[in-house]
Amino acid sequence: MLDQILQELTHLPVFILNGFLWLIYAAADHLPALVSLGCGLATIVGLDVVVQRSVTARPLRDGRGETTTSPRTAQIVTGLVLLLWLMAQHNLGAPVPWIGMAMWMAGILSVLLLPSERFNQLWAYKSGIAIYALAVLAGRIYMSASTTISAEQWAALLGSSQTASSVLIQARSNVNTIILWGLWMVVPLGYFSLLVQKIFMHPLSLTNPLTSVEQMLSNLRDRGGR
Repeated sequence: MLDQILQELTHLPVFILNGFLWLIYAAADHLPALVSLGCGLATIVGLDVVVQRSVTARPLRDGRGETTTSPRTAQIVTGLVLLLWLMAQHNLGAPVPWIGMAMWMAGILSVLLLPSERFNQLWAYKSGIAIYALAVLAGRIYMSASTTISAEQWAALLGSSQTASSVLIQARSNVNTIILWGLWMVVPLGYFSLLVQKIFMHPLSLTNPLTSVEQMLSNLRDRGGR
């Protein structure tokens, strides 16, 4: 009995190591979704709060504080976009989930790089991902629906089963190619180009490039504390 217990104890590190490896492999399979989820939650608890406060804060004169309201509009929008993206990329193979992950990360980085334009940049970041998620869903719906249409159903319109089969295969190939090019290249490149364009659209502040709109308004309102 004691020998059996000692033998099981010697196998325990192997079991623990296998458990960690299983967790790593499982996380790697869902890495794009997990990173996208992390970026979305970071946006909700971080960037959205800052931007929401900047548009609702009303600084008082002479540094006497400020009045604020606390709607959750920005957080709700981010939550809806995050839910839409997680639904769109669910059980979808590479590279679309990885492209979406890169879009989330690039969106957060663009907002951090442009404090004075956080409101507009945050909206461009969210709307771009929402458009991509809708495009992915539309592509998946079409591909799923096109596989359920048989050549015999097309034969009633095209005259013969052989002609219908040829036309159906060619049409599917052409449309699928367009969809894949759109999801893999066109829409993501348009999104990244939009973020870069917005970053370089306005010149950087030469006095304090990291100053946000909220800080600028507060400094103007209380005359820099003087």
